[in-house]
Amino acid sequence: MSLESKILFIQSSVDTTLRLILDTNWNSKNKNYRQEIRTFLADKFSSHFSRQQLAELNDLNKRPEASDVFISVSHCGFLGGFALSQFKVGFDAEESSRISEDILKRVCAESELQECPWTEFLWVAKEAGFKALSQADTALVIGDLQCYDWKSYFENQVFSFRLKSKKTLDFGLNKGFIFSEEPCLYGLFFK
Repeated sequence: MSLESKILFIQSSVDTTLRLILDTNWNSKNKNYRQEIRTFLADKFSSHFSRQQLAELNDLNKRPEASDVFISVSHCGFLGGFALSQFKVGFDAEESSRISEDILKRVCAESELQECPWTEFLWVAKEAGFKALSQADTALVIGDLQCYDWKSYFENQVFSFRLKSKKTLDFGLNKGFIFSEEPCLYGLFFK
């Protein structure tokens, strides 16, 4: 199953406008990857940004914000990219070999480790959820989020999940997806 087919499945499940743009040139080993992603956003998706938002894309200390879509950026040593959606979205990409069991044990409940199809999924699921749910006025850490309700869409090689927390959060759509394309795992969460 190709990466494009997996993305098409997610688009048909939750957001037909979803765009997931990945590029191996945007990996974290490239010292300019953050600026290159933002330049690409400005060049290819400028209609979604006001003049001020386009100018703010140059400020690497701010998250990219657009007028009519939501954007989430991620990178790893292999590639970088972004998700663009009509819904508040969180996106994470991580090399599966870098996900440590020790870290997972610190940020996951025992029930999560037992219920998840592959424990490595938990890191990208929580990272994607954190990006979609975190706000400046909410003190949220990754360990506050718990993944549950895992479902396998075997024919599409995609897994879905939901999130919960003891903190009062608006989870909105509460739909997350995990898929892989060696050597990376990808997580998307829609609020």
